[in-house]
Amino acid sequence: MKYFKLIFNKKYYERFHGGFLLPEIMISFSLMTVFLISAIILSSTMQGLRRQAVEHLERLDDTTFLADYFLLNKVFASSSISYMKKQYGNDTYEIDIEPVTLLISDYINAFGRDSCSPSLFSSSSTPSDFQDISLYSQGVDIGAGNMSTDIEVRNGIAYITADSSSSSASDFFIIDSTDPSSPSIISSLNTGPGLSSIEIAGHYAYVTNISSLNQLQIINIKDRTSPSITAILKLPLPPDFSPASSTPPFASSIFYNKGLIYLGTSKWDGMEFSIIDVSIPSSPQYLGGFETNTLINNIYVRDGLAYLATSDINQIRILDIHNISSHDSPSDNSQSIIQVSSFSPSGYETQQGKVISFFENKFSLGRTTGGFNNKNNYEIFLFSSTSPITVENSKDIPGGVYGIVMRPPYFYISTRASTKQFQILNKDMSELVLEKNLGFSPQAMTCDGKTFYFATGDQKGIAVVKIE
Repeated sequence: MKYFKLIFNKKYYERFHGGFLLPEIMISFSLMTVFLISAIILSSTMQGLRRQAVEHLERLDDTTFLADYFLLNKVFASSSISYMKKQYGNDTYEIDIEPVTLLISDYINAFGRDSCSPSLFSSSSTPSDFQDISLYSQGVDIGAGNMSTDIEVRNGIAYITADSSSSSASDFFIIDSTDPSSPSIISSLNTGPGLSSIEIAGHYAYVTNISSLNQLQIINIKDRTSPSITAILKLPLPPDFSPASSTPPFASSIFYNKGLIYLGTSKWDGMEFSIIDVSIPSSPQYLGGFETNTLINNIYVRDGLAYLATSDINQIRILDIHNISSHDSPSDNSQSIIQVSSFSPSGYETQQGKVISFFENKFSLGRTTGGFNNKNNYEIFLFSSTSPITVENSKDIPGGVYGIVMRPPYFYISTRASTKQFQILNKDMSELVLEKNLGFSPQAMTCDGKTFYFATGDQKGIAVVKIE
């Protein structure tokens, strides 16, 4: 009986354990093999991507801001890697290295610029894509007789300058417009004489004064509920200045770049274009300037060149400012500024250069109509190069152009044409894709993400356009 059981148990073991154990071992071994192969492939892929990234970064000889990346491990041997590099917005490059795409940004150069998306709509979009558009024009009440003059927006928070006939009225406003259907004033500030334009960089607002007493004010906006004036700067008077025959100018335009403020003024006996070091916001320092002998309405600085929109025959001036140094005297710096090019379109007798927009190495000029519209005197120009200036496209825009956002394949513009103050043009300006009645004459326009904001030039201060 015991013998039988032993035989039975042995057969049982051989049948159930010996018969099924081998497949189990084989399955386990197969799974382990698959896991090891996957791990090896993943490791190899990651090392390959890392090697490509390191080699790519080392080969970018024109992007010095990437120096910190060179601390990456360089143990991988160099090899030839093909890649495509193209501009994505103003301060970012898109680099395709199969199988990944890198976006590399120059944050120092971009600091202070608007927060508009580099890509609003694709080249495959059609006019029907723009039909779902919402206008939020109720604004906020910034005070009777108060008129908004300029606007900048960061993440739905709007910073507005204003001018009023009353010296006691606030002229700087911080507005929460994250819900454009119900904007609200976070805080306001009375700087004194009224403000004409604004730049936002970090937690400071740089604003220009409509006053001969001082031209620049720096406002600390770190605490949005309680902005405060950090510093004031008055432009130096020229040596031969005579109060009996002339007065200091009003400031009219402003631009921030790499710790410097570029300031434009009305025409006066001194220099209408000024450069101010604001690397220490509490102690701005005048570095020098350039005399244009005319009103400067807008400024854009790029790659050591200053583009000025002005009101005389040369409605664009391009100045070389490469040699400006904080170590040189204002007089030496002023002598270093050289005008390298200009643009004089027909109609300059009555029209003014009003606004400049720059995107991916192309820039455009918008200008006023001069009181009436002459179809042969165009109001918007796109330039294909900067030296010499060559017009690639231009168009007659009744009502003039007071704001431009270039985002290929479209131009987004604000005008003062009745019932069509917001317009979208195709890339060669031959087709009006969309027009929208804003119900006011826009003073300035900016973009935050994919939303457009306007300084309305009246008591309601702000309006918002969202394109879905």
